[in-house]
Amino acid sequence: MTDPSDGAPSPQRRINVTFSPPTPNGDLHLGHLAGPVLNSDVCARSQKILGHDVAFATSTDDNQTYVVTTAERLGTIPEALIQHALDSVTRSLDLAGVDVDLFERPDAEYTAFVRGFFTLLWEHGAFDLREIELPYDAETGEYKAEAFVTGRCPTCLAHARAGVCEACGLYNLPGALLPVADTASALPAKAVSVWVLDLERYRSMITNWYRTTDVELRPDLAKVVSDTLASRLPYIPLTYPTAWGITVDWDGPDVQPQAINAWPEIYVGHVYWLQQARMDPFAPCDELVQFIGIDNGFYNAFVYVTLAMLAARHGMSISLPRTRTVTNQYYMLEGRKFSTSKGDVRWAKDYLETVGRDRARFVLGLTSPELQQAEFSEPIAAATIEARYDAPLRAIVDALKPLTGRRIGAAPSPWWAAAAKASRGRFEDAYRLENFSVRRAAEAVALHLEVLALRCDGIRPDDESDVAGALQFLWTLRTLGWPVTPDLSEHISTAFSAESTIGKPPLLSDLATPPVGAFHGLTVPPAPTPTAAGIPAAEPATT
Repeated sequence: MTDPSDGAPSPQRRINVTFSPPTPNGDLHLGHLAGPVLNSDVCARSQKILGHDVAFATSTDDNQTYVVTTAERLGTIPEALIQHALDSVTRSLDLAGVDVDLFERPDAEYTAFVRGFFTLLWEHGAFDLREIELPYDAETGEYKAEAFVTGRCPTCLAHARAGVCEACGLYNLPGALLPVADTASALPAKAVSVWVLDLERYRSMITNWYRTTDVELRPDLAKVVSDTLASRLPYIPLTYPTAWGITVDWDGPDVQPQAINAWPEIYVGHVYWLQQARMDPFAPCDELVQFIGIDNGFYNAFVYVTLAMLAARHGMSISLPRTRTVTNQYYMLEGRKFSTSKGDVRWAKDYLETVGRDRARFVLGLTSPELQQAEFSEPIAAATIEARYDAPLRAIVDALKPLTGRRIGAAPSPWWAAAAKASRGRFEDAYRLENFSVRRAAEAVALHLEVLALRCDGIRPDDESDVAGALQFLWTLRTLGWPVTPDLSEHISTAFSAESTIGKPPLLSDLATPPVGAFHGLTVPPAPTPTAAGIPAAEPATT
């Protein structure tokens, strides 16, 4: 990408990219992949081809109460569920070509880092001790919170769990849900003292953050911010009276330790894992780009922002880079929200094995629920892949066969030069962080293939500028399309006997340099053949 003011290349910047850590209670489904996971990978890859120094990391979210509730439902123990989910998600990320630098699960060092982070803020008086009411099970002597509590959202009336309503994105305390019979929300409430982050106490700091930032929020997150700021800001429990999670003994030796709320913990996890990816706890960062579903929007917009500013205020080695929180809406499965309990799930691993990595990335990119809910229909997806990916590629492969052995030995014709400039502009617009869009990036791939297929149909082998233009147009896709379809980029490298793009992204700054080798023909493997057994049995989904 170039600086629009003078046309000079943009200076290299340090960019950190992350996505919401998957809750380890199952594998990834297509809703996760089409949302934060694929978006973050395409973003990280796009910044690499622009020449930036990128760190891309996240982990499993082991301390969420969803792990416990799912383990109970499946009749297993949380540790076994976590390990199975880690293995499954790691395999799915690999199948999808998600080139994450680091994907781990919390360990002893991580636990110490998180405990130390929150304890230092507690020692500086950042949190308040407050008595709140939580549903209480007298038979077990347990307070219920987060995933253990379901009911109706007091704001929009949608079915919700304690914490954040997935429908409207607004926060609710466990005791604030409208009770539903035969659930924990209908249990009698009992008072208990917990440590809280009182956001209203930091209203001026939060409003100043949004007043001074030059980052434009997507409309759904902007609404969460404006709606939340319109009234008194809520307080967020930092601890709960439970043993599940990272415990702290802030109340003294005679009081049972409480566990840190897993939702605020996620921010500290991002800090830790990105530091680990860079292997430097003091590494500066120019920009942090975090990809989330809108159901995580409140925490990112308020809790994580506040924790970051408090950490900087109290002398932690925490930078405050320009921060972009890129949200997505929900991915629907033929009109229904992805749901494990109702069987409305298509597992990422199974789909990737059925259609192949690039084809899956391409069609999920085209239909990613960036700004509004989007539909996934297997027949429509198959037809889209055939019409906009496979058919053009077959035409390109056949049309370019007569050019085997030819080199890009002349300047492309004016038509090809104009087409290349237009296509590059589309890709650069999609990859620009200010308006990053995986949908526009996948559409740019589709149009590049469409134009190449149509124009190659009438290529003139005796016209050196026409031959050079066609081959150069194919060659540019090696770089421009690498963030979306990395396997196709590698096939193009092979076609020109060029350097592999595996582990070494092609750079946009080298785009004008033609390959040294001659064109040997493009070979693209067909889609995998589905197994005779059909779609494997479903596994529990992550939240």
